[in-house]
Amino acid sequence: MPAPVWGWTAVLVAAALLLVLADRPGGLLGLDRAVAEVTGPQQPHRGATRVVRVGTVLGYRCLWLPTALVLVWTARWRHLLVYLGTVSVVAAVAQLAEGQGVLVRAVRAEVTGTPAAVEFTAWPVVVLATVSVATLYVLTPSGRARRWGWGAVAALVMTAVVLRVVLGLDGPSVAIAAALLGGSAAALVCTVLAPEAAFPVGYRRRVSAHLALDAARTARIRAAVRDQLGVAVTAIEPFRLDGSAGSTPCRLTTAAGPDLFGKLYSITHLRSDRWYKLLRVLRYGRLEDEAPFSSVRRLVEHEDYMLRLLRDGGVRVPEPMGVVEVVPGREYLLVTELVPRTVEIRRSRLDDAVIDDALRQIALLWSAGAAHRDVKPSNVLVQDEARVVLVDVSFGELRPSRWRQAADLAGMLFTCALVAGPERVLDGARRQFTDAELSESVAATSPLTLPTQLRRMLAADGRDVVGRCRALLPSHPRIRVQRWSARRVLLTLATAGGVAAAVVLAALNLRAGGLL
Repeated sequence: MPAPVWGWTAVLVAAALLLVLADRPGGLLGLDRAVAEVTGPQQPHRGATRVVRVGTVLGYRCLWLPTALVLVWTARWRHLLVYLGTVSVVAAVAQLAEGQGVLVRAVRAEVTGTPAAVEFTAWPVVVLATVSVATLYVLTPSGRARRWGWGAVAALVMTAVVLRVVLGLDGPSVAIAAALLGGSAAALVCTVLAPEAAFPVGYRRRVSAHLALDAARTARIRAAVRDQLGVAVTAIEPFRLDGSAGSTPCRLTTAAGPDLFGKLYSITHLRSDRWYKLLRVLRYGRLEDEAPFSSVRRLVEHEDYMLRLLRDGGVRVPEPMGVVEVVPGREYLLVTELVPRTVEIRRSRLDDAVIDDALRQIALLWSAGAAHRDVKPSNVLVQDEARVVLVDVSFGELRPSRWRQAADLAGMLFTCALVAGPERVLDGARRQFTDAELSESVAATSPLTLPTQLRRMLAADGRDVVGRCRALLPSHPRIRVQRWSARRVLLTLATAGGVAAAVVLAALNLRAGGLL
């Protein structure tokens, strides 16, 4: 377990013990008595007391609501869930301790044996410290910004503590212990559920699948490749990130021999795969074999298997070199050859021979009883301006349906047509496929079957490539992809109900704790 987790756990336990000791006469180590001797008897002004209470509540709202909006704007959903969960739970506990509702009193009676409110006046300090520290963790990146942020949080919380002590709302011991309790609880939750290494705070738009290849991670990768594959790697750098959204592609520079290509998979990619497939089921129903993977190991095993299957079937794909375990159960690296002298198909001359070879790879896929399922410009490489190589077979499928194979053909047709034009591509396609097969492939075209990159490029192209291909081929009824089943209906209802219940519960907790 990381050292910060142990550290914040120790602070949380110590704060809870200090809070118990603070109830003693004179406070913690006589702190309350010493402060009383210095300041004398407290005669709080009613107006000042009200201002401090209102200011504390406004502090909650001025912090948490803008923070939540920033997290939504930057699409950092993990941080948003952790943040709202932390502050809403603290607000709910505060409500259970001091609320006067019928339900709250009944729950309190079951827990404490009496419906009376808990004698603890420093709940506002706990909530303010929790919200402040949680805001610091989800808004500021580690480093100088977070160090300055800690100073601002400490100043804010200590100002509230001093004002409440001066006005006689809390004793010094209780207020300090409450601040430590709330702050350490928020820091511990954020450290465990949203660690900086896995979920870095940033404001630049980036693909979440692209992990940082920092010094520590590259050192682990080099050691693992050396020990498991016997290859000495001298440098690791990102490679062709613009075409990848499901892994971290990298180039491995070796001490002897040609460079290699690696695809780094982690627990982050496994979570993304699960969410992606859940959304696919909700939107389209169960499509082919799209069960989520149970582990990162299974995820990388699948791509390694598909590479070997396709090579055995004659499809031109990179030669797999092996799978490297970087962090057991969490990070794995798929190593393949780095196909030399290649460019993406959209940057090639794309003569008729290359078009024929690209379509031949689809025919070989059909013969091998497999589907690529992600045919797009960045996954179709041209080697030496003569041979086509398919890469990134992580979505590949064995024994797909005819519809799925037709979608692969459509992807290759449109990928080539973006460079060479629909007429040339269809003329070449007719040498290997029938008009019926080509019409079926275009009829299978939909946002579901077209990869995101290809869909965006077709939308940006002013020639209406899809419409032109459809006009040049015999008419074919549009192939629908919606699949309705009892499982889909029940899963949709359960998901919608769960989201609604979570939103309502969080809103009630926030309102009860004074955050709304």
